Amino acid sequence: MRLHCLSQIMVAIVAITVMGGCAIDKVEPRHSIIIPPAPEEPRLVFIDAYRGESTFVQGPNALDVLIGDTQIDVGKNIKKPYGVGGFGGRIYVADTGSAAVFVIDPKKKKVSLIGDQPVGKLVMPVDVAFSKDGTLYVSDTVLKRVHSYDQNGTFKSAYGMKDEFYRPSGISVNSDLGLLYVVDTLAHNIKVFSLAGQLVSTIGKRGDGDGEFNYPTNIAIDNRNGNVIVCDTQNFRIQILDKDGKFLGKFGEVGDKAGMFARPKGVGVDSDGHIYVVDAAFNNVQVFNDKGELLLFFGTPGTGPVQFQLPAGLSFDEHDRLIIAEVFSGRVQVFQYISEKWKKENPNEYQKLKQQ
Repeated sequence: MRLHCLSQIMVAIVAITVMGGCAIDKVEPRHSIIIPPAPEEPRLVFIDAYRGESTFVQGPNALDVLIGDTQIDVGKNIKKPYGVGGFGGRIYVADTGSAAVFVIDPKKKKVSLIGDQPVGKLVMPVDVAFSKDGTLYVSDTVLKRVHSYDQNGTFKSAYGMKDEFYRPSGISVNSDLGLLYVVDTLAHNIKVFSLAGQLVSTIGKRGDGDGEFNYPTNIAIDNRNGNVIVCDTQNFRIQILDKDGKFLGKFGEVGDKAGMFARPKGVGVDSDGHIYVVDAAFNNVQVFNDKGELLLFFGTPGTGPVQFQLPAGLSFDEHDRLIIAEVFSGRVQVFQYISEKWKKENPNEYQKLKQQ
């Protein structure tokens, strides 16, 4: 990514029409929504927004509207999402309002829940993460532990002994090293577990120095090198650590200008090492390189595509799809990162994007 004039980078949402009479607030863009807009090189393209089963329900027809029969069964819908993740083409949403993890399968147009059964039942799930074998990890702030589930949603094990966590929040997995990183927000540190369940180390303490934290919330792993990216929320910055917790760098400060933070939350890293940070106060996402240089930002307040209402969790799946949760809107938005690998694998689609 190159740094361009920021006034040209804000997303232009063009040619969008709302489905007539649809009761589920679904929008259909006539053209792809590309970030940044032409003539800049495309970096992200909007895929869709999902709320749950209502996403796949057709709205009422004109006759239904005329006779007043417009009620439809929307089924299971997200209430208050926070952490998000993706694996195997499915979207996973930690929904604190439903006390479960939503599993949305766009291809099959199906929605299911994990953590709603007596064994492995969740109370307040806040984040999700995956290992390469498809094991799902879920942090729960009320239970004060992390649960793991297999690909069928069956409970496997729990991480965290009694009183080991104060408030577990953001989690991420380094599958190559077999390590689970858990942000403990009220302890102001990061606890590192083996995937077998043993506590390996604790990183950081409360403070504003290098490698210290003040109410950290979210975390991500740079799969290129194993670096750990931490949203140090009340220090209004991002810290970069190596896999062992050694401080490597930081960027950000409190403020309302580009490159600054007010309420930083979710953080993620694409396959090329760009760092994405959600700001719940700005209702946008800022993108940096690993030196902390701002490359672009996107998003405005609202309910349409590439608009946000209190965004929180942010994550990339194994196919470089960016997933963002919105607490107030009760939905997630999904984007495709246009990496060099993606361009080579999808040359025709890439040319279409450039021509729009």
